[in-house]
Amino acid sequence: MSQQSDLAQRAVDSFLTLVHRGTRLAAGTLAIVIVICVGGLLLGLAALSGGVRTAWFLLGGIGAAVAIGCVVLAMFRLWAITTLSVALVSDIQALISSGPGSERVVIETVESSDGVQDQSAVVMSRQFFAMNESVGGRAGQFVALSIALKSVTSFPLLILLATAITFGFAGLSVLFLLGLVF
Repeated sequence: MSQQSDLAQRAVDSFLTLVHRGTRLAAGTLAIVIVICVGGLLLGLAALSGGVRTAWFLLGGIGAAVAIGCVVLAMFRLWAITTLSVALVSDIQALISSGPGSERVVIETVESSDGVQDQSAVVMSRQFFAMNESVGGRAGQFVALSIALKSVTSFPLLILLATAITFGFAGLSVLFLLGLVF
């Protein structure tokens, strides 16, 4: 039983390491997203006029809100993992006890997470997809673990979406700036 407890604690430590790295990445991403998206929105309002300006205000505002919301949601989901750490240990112990296949998945996840400790939060989050598949239809049995896995596995997508929208705003900002200058 001690080996299961140690393995469960190592898995939770991997989650928490990812949470700290992911939160730092998301905070930096949030700052950049806010500056570029809000700046692009304001540049567009200054460069455009009439009905196009109104359309830009609506579409650009929605785009900026989605980009900022994605990063805030990613940060909130990561933060939620820290409040579940005690329940996570219990859920992971129960998952390990549920069968040798589940125990193997947890071991592989922990070992692969240990192997990418010096990598980014996005790379680390990929290590948890196998565990997510192992929990699968038993989400009701492992509530804290399901929440944590959803948070970790959705993190890269949320950051990617915010980054893609931000690149779009950056490109449009250049066009708006050129329109204002010329």
